[in-house]
Amino acid sequence: MLGRYRELFEWERDCNAKMLAMIESVPADARVDPKFQRAVVLADHVALCRTNWLARMTDPAAQVSNWQNDLAKPEELRQIFAHMERLWEEYLVRLTEQEVESDFEFIGTDGKTPFRWSIKGQMEQLVGHACYHRGQIALLVELLGGETEDTDYLFWRYRRDPKYGAITS
Repeated sequence: MLGRYRELFEWERDCNAKMLAMIESVPADARVDPKFQRAVVLADHVALCRTNWLARMTDPAAQVSNWQNDLAKPEELRQIFAHMERLWEEYLVRLTEQEVESDFEFIGTDGKTPFRWSIKGQMEQLVGHACYHRGQIALLVELLGGETEDTDYLFWRYRRDPKYGAITS
């Protein structure tokens, strides 16, 4: 199971790079459109959620409250994603199969209510959450005249293993 989560995170890193390139492809004159800031905020939100959930998964006392930064800046996104990805890479390297199957407890955003959830459940949630928002971002980028790129898992996987893809013989 752990190998699967590590692979999905590799795919997500590839998707993040493509998503950031999409945002950066928006023409300068279209960046004044509120849709551009919405795309930037959504991208930042993806990184914030991954960072916040990692804090919750590794520290039961973690207090996280910032899930969206409406003032996110496009020029800061690459640094934000690099930091988040480094934290997750370090976590996944030291994570064990036993820990993947475990639960964790955290304090809700109200600062009081305790919750329990599973490590594997949250890792699956984060993958789906990122896909959802990348789709929104791709649509916004397209509407703004930027270039989009497919981030489907299938196409990423084809490139990684010659066993999969078009049958030529």
